[in-house]
Amino acid sequence: MSRLVSLAFLFAACTSNGNDPVACQGDHCVCDADACDHTCTPGAAECHVQGGTGPVEVHCNDNAECHVECTNSATCDVDCGGSTECHVTCPASGCTVTGCAGEGCVVTCGLGTVPTEHGTTATCP
Repeated sequence: MSRLVSLAFLFAACTSNGNDPVACQGDHCVCDADACDHTCTPGAAECHVQGGTGPVEVHCNDNAECHVECTNSATCDVDCGGSTECHVTCPASGCTVTGCAGEGCVVTCGLGTVPTEHGTTATCP
């Protein structure tokens, strides 16, 4: 019983930029159907965010890993923010990834669509 109370407290106490409900342990977040807005801790090793069905906005800050899963999200905007490895799995449309460059940048769009790239910006149609 104490474990359930502890987990309930953890998820109730975690927010991301004041938006509820976002369940975060540091920079590892799982969002439900509502909007998901998370800014990662500058220089943290990992920033991993799993979006729900609502809009997702993630700002990475020179993280070693910036991994965002937003395949089922209404929209998804990710700023890789100088992260070494930025992997974003987008919905088929409504997704923009900025600051993504080099071999560490991997952006995929749902339904097999291919992202359009302009400099360090990738968009899913």
